[in-house]
Amino acid sequence: MSQATAQDYDSPWKEALEYYFADFLQLLFPQVCQLIDWTKAPVFLDKELQKITGTAADGRTYADKLIQVTLCDGKKSWLLIHVEVQGEPESDFAARMFRYNYRIRDRYHKDVVSLAVLSDSSSAFRPDRFQFSLAGCEIDFRFPVVKLLDWRERLNELLNSANPFALIVAAQLQVKLIPDPTQRLNVKSQLIRLLYQRRYSRDQILELFKLIDWMIRLPDNLEIQFKQIVDQIEQEQQMAYITSVERIAMQEGRQQGRQETLQETLLKQIQLKFGTAPNWVETKLHAADRAQLDLWVAAILTANTIEELFSGRV
Repeated sequence: MSQATAQDYDSPWKEALEYYFADFLQLLFPQVCQLIDWTKAPVFLDKELQKITGTAADGRTYADKLIQVTLCDGKKSWLLIHVEVQGEPESDFAARMFRYNYRIRDRYHKDVVSLAVLSDSSSAFRPDRFQFSLAGCEIDFRFPVVKLLDWRERLNELLNSANPFALIVAAQLQVKLIPDPTQRLNVKSQLIRLLYQRRYSRDQILELFKLIDWMIRLPDNLEIQFKQIVDQIEQEQQMAYITSVERIAMQEGRQQGRQETLQETLLKQIQLKFGTAPNWVETKLHAADRAQLDLWVAAILTANTIEELFSGRV
């Protein structure tokens, strides 16, 4: 990892939403959580979502999940969770929420509850409604929104919460508010210490450790210091969970996650620019390494056809 460590926010959010879906709703959308029959397992509809989402023209990154749940009255409903992870306000955010909602309804004929999580640092940016009115024709689409910035004054509540997703929100909030790498090291170490003190199961500790480690990235020199701190915490707690082998696996997992995200983004860009892509395109994307994917991301800006994009002549 380079000194100028790039943040990869969307991948950990996608994994966190899948692993801690119920905890996510309980913490951030309790009014929705109580409507769901949790004896029936949620179904994640990644393929269905991929068919209706496009790539933002400005290159923004989103962590979206489409999930089928069973309500307490026995009815099935779909939840679209849209996490804006880029960190800057988007002028047409409400329009995007409406567009995704009606695309799902139009394509799959399902009732959809759209939920939004905003991770930007602008207290004034709070889109929760899309409106249109002309010549007696009106649209008024409203959706629940959680602003992570609102938890800034409730940080102690997050740190003391028994809900495991609270640590993920705390990590996201801190990394947005604290740019200094040394301070981030202190925050990351505090969160990991709390993780061990909570006496979660080994699997939960490994998963939460991976997510926090993924969200709060550090320069190489501070990563070495962080490893030493983790070793010290494990000795204090007598819980040797994060072995060297597991750290290597986590690092490889992060790299694989970033590559898969890049493949998905490039495929969406191709579909957005050229229309439906032939099957061989997806095969080619999955076979490519990170360096080749980066070249294609740059080349798609000037390529006139799919064939030209992959020819290497752009």
